[in-house]
Amino acid sequence: MEGGSITLALAGASDGPMKGQVDSRDFFVVNEPKLASLVSTTPAGDSRSLNEAVKANIDTSRVKFERGFSEIEKGTGYLKLANGVLRGPRIGTTFQGTLYDQDNNMDLTGTFMPVYGLNRIFGELPLFGALLGNGRDRGLIGVTYRLRGDANKPKLDINPLSVIAPGIFRSIFEYR
Repeated sequence: MEGGSITLALAGASDGPMKGQVDSRDFFVVNEPKLASLVSTTPAGDSRSLNEAVKANIDTSRVKFERGFSEIEKGTGYLKLANGVLRGPRIGTTFQGTLYDQDNNMDLTGTFMPVYGLNRIFGELPLFGALLGNGRDRGLIGVTYRLRGDANKPKLDINPLSVIAPGIFRSIFEYR
């Protein structure tokens, strides 16, 4: 991570988990191998990566994000995320789930949105915005994904059918 600002607010009892949120703004993710892997890995049982599913070649060497936000819960041996979003002109994603548990396993789900700056404009359209864009942090084009397994090398599953479902209808294809 490079540049930007970050605010972390956590609270909790001494014998329980800490809960709160993290909010970062105007930062770059530089040469992050997990981001590169996320967009270029072809999932088992599928023939396409996220790049191929959205018919793009996304350069992940230096990615600008306008905002990153998530509710967090940090307990002994685990970190859970909820209502997470990363917004940038080239990439956007929503996410929720367990980043790691006591056995170092991950189980995250979300929606990956390429060309997010342009993609989210559909959500701003009067009347059709809610239908096409599915809210402020969603876009017209997106691919639902799931990362699970060993947190150091999670397995990526994508639902290629979700790319053809506009906005609000994409929730039909979300991983539960």
